[in-house]
Amino acid sequence: MTKEEILEKSRSDNAGKDIEDLEVQKTAATVAYFSSFGLCVLVSVLNWIFTRQIKVECWIVFFGMVCVAFFVKFSRLKKLHELFVALGYLLIFAALLVLFILQLSGKIGTIPGAAS
Repeated sequence: MTKEEILEKSRSDNAGKDIEDLEVQKTAATVAYFSSFGLCVLVSVLNWIFTRQIKVECWIVFFGMVCVAFFVKFSRLKKLHELFVALGYLLIFAALLVLFILQLSGKIGTIPGAAS
């Protein structure tokens, strides 16, 4: 292949994709994951300080978001590791969702050790 053919193939493979934009999106997603984790920790700590209760609502959203992200990665990359991580996050998400529903229905109180 000549240099021109290689360049043309590269252009056709990357058609409609801006490499810099893809890198910025990747960085933004990483920052979003870590900042949302930090915000969940902050909300949980403040909730404990002021109410002596542990609420799971923000953690449901966080683990749901991360679970979906890893399922998308698995669907695109077909890496078994991504599937196992997604399933782990799905289990945490499901457990928290069940806990939340049980709390809403009044079948259980707040997390043990927390004041009602």
